[in-house]
Amino acid sequence: MRLFFIILVVLSFTLDCSHKMYESKNDEPDPCANAIGNGDTIISGPAGPSGDDFDQVFRSVEIDPTNSNVLYLGTERNGIVKSMDAGKTWQRLRRGLRHSIDGYPEVWDIAVSPANTSLILAATLDSPGPVAGDYPSSNGGVYRSSDGGTTWSRSNCGLSNSYATSICFDVNDPTGVVLGISGGKATFSSLRGQPFAGALFRSNDTGLNWNIATTPMDAEANVFRHLCSYGSGVGNFVSFGFSPDDHTGNLGFIRSTDGGRSWILFAPTLRTLLITEFDISANGSVLYALERDAFAINKSIDGGNTWKRINAPANGPIKTSPADADIVLFCQSEKVYRSYNGLSSWESVLTAADRVDDVEFSRSNPKVVYLAAKGYHVYKSEDAGLTWDHIVSLRAEGWLQ
Repeated sequence: MRLFFIILVVLSFTLDCSHKMYESKNDEPDPCANAIGNGDTIISGPAGPSGDDFDQVFRSVEIDPTNSNVLYLGTERNGIVKSMDAGKTWQRLRRGLRHSIDGYPEVWDIAVSPANTSLILAATLDSPGPVAGDYPSSNGGVYRSSDGGTTWSRSNCGLSNSYATSICFDVNDPTGVVLGISGGKATFSSLRGQPFAGALFRSNDTGLNWNIATTPMDAEANVFRHLCSYGSGVGNFVSFGFSPDDHTGNLGFIRSTDGGRSWILFAPTLRTLLITEFDISANGSVLYALERDAFAINKSIDGGNTWKRINAPANGPIKTSPADADIVLFCQSEKVYRSYNGLSSWESVLTAADRVDDVEFSRSNPKVVYLAAKGYHVYKSEDAGLTWDHIVSLRAEGWLQ
């Protein structure tokens, strides 16, 4: 018995030493799972849409807030691309992004710091699931770049679910960032069906660390597809939480006035609607909220206290000009419509090559608008969305190789 005990002690010591040797070879333990993993190896993503890969853009069009010629676009499995000349040429940004045999995680949202435009954050995902471990989900989460996207590092300290769907800098606080982590069930075999909670998070250090926000009850079952920062005061954000399976479980519209640390409900009449797209004016008074599959836009001119429902050919992205809340662009599949009078009327301005996934006005020059459609078609307008030019087909022209 004594000999058996001695063998156990020796074995335990040996295993502990081997573990420490492993740690010493890998610098130090990584409790946040932010180590580069296989991100030091660059791969090609899918050569074309196949299976569950549809060449979608999600909400990942992002324009440098100080330079309308600098544009970022996230892809479904091919990483991130950037143009510095208004879409004429592109570079693919992959260094540091983890990947699976099928390619890179889906890039759902990108945010550029208004205080330091070399600092970029990307919200990515594969499946709801752990941020650490040998799971498909551990390729996703938040990625951070401090060199304009040339290199990336995972930045998931404080997160318990890697399903990152929205991210937004505070327009008036250079250190503040809000992150939307959406709830859902794992889709990969080893944890299939296991639920992972949704939540809103706040970072006080430009996305290096995350703290969970105080939200109304039942946030864990909600999806947060969109975040907006607005107004001249520090800390104003709006989001909408919805439950994909049962809209009676929606949080609905929520607002933060303290930089995303805490959130309160508003617009109760819209709570059970499936609001997948919305936008808010620069001063926070005008909101446009799209009802998915209802071909209707809800408009408020008093910060969300009262609403008017407007029937319109809308079932996609909706954006309002940061310079004029009466200028609105909205989409239905590949069709793009423009209103100059706050949705009193509208006109068709573009038929894109495929379904429109995202539209963004430039904050530094609101006459400039970029639009991206499924298949990685990118369009540009220089007259606030009245006329459009097709500037690139990233897939067809070989920029994703």
